[in-house]
Amino acid sequence: MDWSSRTRRVNRRLAQSSINDQGKKMVNQYVGLRGYVASRSFAYARVSLSIMRKAARVLSILGLFAVSGWFTAPVQAAEFPQRAIQLILSFPAGGATDVLARELSQYMGATLGQSVVVLNRPGAGGYIGMQAGARAEPDGYTLYISSVMSNAVYEGVNGKQPVSLDQDFEAIGGIASAPHILVVPTKIGVKDFAGLVSYLKAAPGKYNYASMGAGTLSNLEAEIFKEQAGVDALQIPYKGSSQALPEVITGSSAFMFDSVTSSLPHIEAGRVNVLGVASATRLGVIPEVPTMEELGVSGLQAENLFALMAPKGTPSARIDVIYAALAKAQADEGFRKAIAAQGFLISKIDREALPGFILEQQSFWNKKVKSLNIAVAK
Repeated sequence: MDWSSRTRRVNRRLAQSSINDQGKKMVNQYVGLRGYVASRSFAYARVSLSIMRKAARVLSILGLFAVSGWFTAPVQAAEFPQRAIQLILSFPAGGATDVLARELSQYMGATLGQSVVVLNRPGAGGYIGMQAGARAEPDGYTLYISSVMSNAVYEGVNGKQPVSLDQDFEAIGGIASAPHILVVPTKIGVKDFAGLVSYLKAAPGKYNYASMGAGTLSNLEAEIFKEQAGVDALQIPYKGSSQALPEVITGSSAFMFDSVTSSLPHIEAGRVNVLGVASATRLGVIPEVPTMEELGVSGLQAENLFALMAPKGTPSARIDVIYAALAKAQADEGFRKAIAAQGFLISKIDREALPGFILEQQSFWNKKVKSLNIAVAK
C-alpha cells in the first residue's frame, strides 16, 4: 500500500471514529508529516506510520472517553473542611468573646478534623471585626462570632452601617450568652449600689467610667444607669473588656458594665466588687447579687448572645457541616461545664431562629436608644 493510500485510510477511520474535534486536529498534525516521511526511506516511513497508527488509536480511545463523560464529568468535590478554619472576633484576647471562642474552637476542631484558629479584630465598638468577617471569602473557612446585642447597639447608636449582621451574613446558630454586671474597684470602698450612687453624687463630673468601646452595649448600659440614678461620669472607651477592666481594678475608673465571664476571676480574687446583674434573673455563679431591675434601674436586661455567623453566600452544605459541629460541642458535657464555670449560659437559639432574633434585637436596641434620648458618647 502506497503512502497516499495509507493516508486516505487514516482519514476514513478518523471520519468514522468518535474522536472529538481536538483529537482529530492532533492526528491531522501527525498526518501532515506525510510529505516529510514520504521523502525518507520506506523502512523509516513504516516506523513513522506505525507510531501514527498508535497515536490515532490512543486519541480515538480518549475521544470515546470524552463522549462517555469520563473526562468531561466534574470532579467530585473534596470533603469539607480540608484546611484550618478561622474565627474572627470583634474584641481583643481575654474578653468574654475570646474566652468562649477559644473553648469552642477546641471542640469544633476535634469534630471537623481541622484546626480552628481565633483571630481578634477589635475596634470601633466591634464594627471592625464584623466588617472583616463580612468581607471574608464565603467558602466556609472564615467565620465570625457576633456579640449580637453589642452589634445591635452599635447600629442603633451610629445608624445603619455599610455592613450589617442581618444582611451580610449567613446565620449558623447561637453559641452561648454572658450577662453583663456592674463592677467597681474594691479600693474605693463601695460595696453596694446605693454606695456607688452616693459616691458619684458627692463629686459630680469628677469620675469616669470604663466601657468596651464607644457605641457598645457596655457604653449604653452605663448611660442608662447614669440617667436613671441621676449621676454624672465621663466615658473612657477601650477596645474591649481586657483593656478596660484593668483601669477599673486600679481605680482609674469608678465603674464598668462588664461581662460576668471577664470579671468573675477578679471578683473571686477581691479586686472588684459586683453590685448588680443586667439580666432578667439572678445568676447561678453569683446568686447573692441582685438584678438591676431589683435595684430600681429598668431596661437593663442584656444577656448578650454570642452567635456563630458565616459571610453571605457561604454554601449551605458547608454551613450544615459547621452547624453540626457547633451542636455537637453544645451537647458535650465537658464544653457545657467549662463555659458554665465562667458564667456562660448555653444558647437555645438554633440556626432557624437566629435570623429572627437578630432582627428583634436590632429593632429593640434602636428604639431603646431613641426612646431614652441618650446621647451615647462616641
